[in-house]
Parts: sequence; C-alpha cells; structure tokens
Amino acid sequence: MASGVALLRRFEKVRRFLRWRFGSPSAPPVFWHVGRPNFGDDINPSFFARLLGRSVRFATDQRRPHVLGAGSILQHATPASVVCGAGLLAPSSRPVRAAEIVAVRGALSAEACGADAAPLLGDPLVLIDQFVRRPPQRRRFGFVPHVTSVARWRRLTGRDIAIIDPAWEPWTTVAEIAACEVVVSQSLHGLIVADALGIPNVWVAPSDEMSGGRFKFDDYFSTLDEAKQAVPESRDLFLAPQRLDAAVGRYRFCKQRYREALAAACARVAKPTAG
Repeated sequence: MASGVALLRRFEKVRRFLRWRFGSPSAPPVFWHVGRPNFGDDINPSFFARLLGRSVRFATDQRRPHVLGAGSILQHATPASVVCGAGLLAPSSRPVRAAEIVAVRGALSAEACGADAAPLLGDPLVLIDQFVRRPPQRRRFGFVPHVTSVARWRRLTGRDIAIIDPAWEPWTTVAEIAACEVVVSQSLHGLIVADALGIPNVWVAPSDEMSGGRFKFDDYFSTLDEAKQAVPESRDLFLAPQRLDAAVGRYRFCKQRYREALAAACARVAKPTAG
C-alpha cells in the first residue's frame, strides 16, 4: 500500500511539472521546487498566473532571467534570478547572488542577501486572501501535517480534527484550510495561508524529519506582529484541540505594495528571449 501511494505521488509530481513545462515563450518564466507533491511549492505557477492575469511557465534554464518564487529555494538563486519571496531552508554562509532581489520570505533570509539588498519581506502566499474567500459553512478544526509525515499523523488523528494533506492539488488544500475555524499546522504554508485568511492557528513544532528545523518558520514570523510559540508533537493535539491557544499572525507590511512589486518584477522578465 505504501509503495502504491509513493508511486501515485511520483506520478502526480511529474504531471504537475509537465503542465507548466511547456508554455508560451512570452510567458513569464518562474522557478520553483519540483519535489514530492507539496502545495507550498506546487501553487507557484497558478498563484503567479492569478497575480498577473496571464499564464506563466517553468524556468528550465536558470542562466536566463527568471522569477524565483515561493519556497525554501533562495539557495538556488543564480545571477539571472529575480527573487520574489523565496527564503532559505537553513542558515547559510554562502552569499546569495541574484540579478534582482524584490522580496525574500523574512528577515533571516534578508540577512543572507546583505544589508544593501533592502528587499521587501514576506512570503508570496501572504497575498492568498486576495484570491480566496472563506466559505460560510466551516469545520471546527483542521490539521496540516508536514508533507513528510502525513501517513504518521493519519494514524494518530481523532474524530474532531480533519487531516488536510499538503500533497493535494494546491487550491484544494487552500480551500480546505479556508473552511476551518481553527488550523493546527506543522506545515509552514499551512500557517501562512491561515494567517492570511484570518484563521486562528497553532504551530506544531518541527519533527526530526524536517530539514532546517525552525529556521524557515522564524524567518516567516519576522514579518508578523508577533512570533508564534510551538506546541510539541503529540497525539494529545487530536484529543483536545479546543484547549489549544490559537491566534492569527498579522502581516506587518503593506500587501498592496508587495503585490505591485511582485507583478512589476514578473513583467520585467516576461520577454520572448527569457529562460
């Protein structure tokens, strides 16, 4: 059964990649992480398409101008990258070299870019509330595991809290988060989407399986009015979720300015000769 699930997810990964691999040469080229299905990565092409009102394509040649989108992929920046909200997965002494740094995920990633870069701060999905509305009928609790631990959490789940799989089609995952009164999340983008939609949420501490530990979370929290405190991994999360102290993190900067900056950056690389 486990091998069958892995095969299906591998197929889905390839399907999602090929969908955006062959696009118009004039479409803005965007680079994102193509790994196991994960909505925080896979939402990049459709998110930027909605942001711009036009289709984008996967940047197959990073030697040519391209947008570096959402995700812990800042370490993949090249001298041709236009960085639009990417962040680091872990501390790095390797300098970030890019054609232009429009925005990075948070203050920790900004430090790696150098003080003179002065980027805007924020993950692109802080803008998700401009594309999604919360439904009137909602469930009480939803839990977004990290993509590496979905199977383990499914075995622990209780009847009062629904598992929201980050490997689902990206906008399905977003819609399921939007349908919750409270979100419990070990996924970074689960927290980001919940905050952006004004949904009280609880951060579950990273597991040992998660590369980078809490770094990317602290990076994101630097853009909020207040940092989140993690609750430890435990089956107790499912036994009494109503006892958890959920809160909404408020983005500290101007979303309209951020949106306009991302759109303008994408327009600058939307050339027939680009990547």
